[in-house]
Amino acid sequence: MTSTPNNTTVSGVEVSGAFGVTPTITVPATAAPSVLTQQIVIPGTGAVVAKGDTLIAQYVGQTWAPTNGKVNVFDSSFAHSSAAAVVVGAGRVLPGWDKTLVGKKLGTRLLLTLPPADGYGTSGQPSVGITATSTLVFVIDLVSAYKPDASAPGTVVNHLASSGFPEITNVPGRKPEIVSTKGVKVPAKPISRLVVTGSGAKIDAAKTLILQLVKADLATGKNSQATWGQAPQVVVAKSVLIIADKLTGQNIGSRAVVLVPASPATAATSTQAAQPAAAAEVLVIDVVGQF
Repeated sequence: MTSTPNNTTVSGVEVSGAFGVTPTITVPATAAPSVLTQQIVIPGTGAVVAKGDTLIAQYVGQTWAPTNGKVNVFDSSFAHSSAAAVVVGAGRVLPGWDKTLVGKKLGTRLLLTLPPADGYGTSGQPSVGITATSTLVFVIDLVSAYKPDASAPGTVVNHLASSGFPEITNVPGRKPEIVSTKGVKVPAKPISRLVVTGSGAKIDAAKTLILQLVKADLATGKNSQATWGQAPQVVVAKSVLIIADKLTGQNIGSRAVVLVPASPATAATSTQAAQPAAAAEVLVIDVVGQF
């Protein structure tokens, strides 16, 4: 990957700064392009992003025209100190992102200008100064990507007592199956069991994890969710480690089985939406990445 940006762009926007660092963006005092434009500012040399991948990206988004005489940076992952995770090519992001990010190589810094049709459309986003006629400017760094069936290698943990936990299939790197929950008691609080130890980097409680999950009703064993082949989930590590404590101190590629007790319905508060009651569940969690 080169760290030298190409400052001259077809849209007239100037971009400076190294990959992975907040870019400096200078938009000319001319009319915005009427069509979507894209230009590679820093070429990447990594794997090609494919349709359906979960892309980890850093970005800055601003409107072409200033708001009240000031540059309107309406969003920046750099400012949040956390990259974004988005599924590309599947209608889950802005149309302009879907049209341009698939087929690019990881390590690329890309400059986009999006007319309304490729951005937020005629509704805009008034709360952040995006109107029905706003052209958007994005600088996006493509950091990493995960396939719908992303997995990670590991080693099965041997000599573990099976009492108290469901029977599962347990081949590292393959989707686990919850075979039977017969005889498994509902715990008073979440409990976990490590069944595969990973070989990647240490799981960092301060980061966000990329997870593959299989979930089933603990009473019936009926499967209720599986991310394998769909898209991995992105969850703050601390939230995972609270229920899957046996993953603490482990490596990427680890797998844990978690028993979660039932929870009652809760009413809405000023800071949280109402939550429905949930039955006791069993989760099989594979940690396939982090950022």
